[in-house]
Amino acid sequence: MRLSELDPLIPLIELREELLKLPKGYSFYEDELVDFLSRRRWTESNRRIDRTTFWRWRNDNGIEHQKVFSRLDILKLCQICDHYRIDGTRNEYLAIVKSKKEAVLNK
Repeated sequence: MRLSELDPLIPLIELREELLKLPKGYSFYEDELVDFLSRRRWTESNRRIDRTTFWRWRNDNGIEHQKVFSRLDILKLCQICDHYRIDGTRNEYLAIVKSKKEAVLNK
């Protein structure tokens, strides 16, 4: 499967279901992922997410520097992409991530 085959605005639940159909260990290359995220972020233009933004999104989600990405990485990056698409701020996103981590630790 290629990400370019998917509707860029596919809901995260449906994206997760599509990704789960793939064989375990299936991964995507950075260029394909950046293209998909760019189409998701700016659906009505040809803008592209720059490398600095992509690296910041990876760092904010604790994704190691790499050239291939797992299904879980894609879901995390789509979450942050969606947050910015609806005019969310980085501080808001980091607070959400922090509260999720704390909820997991307190269980």
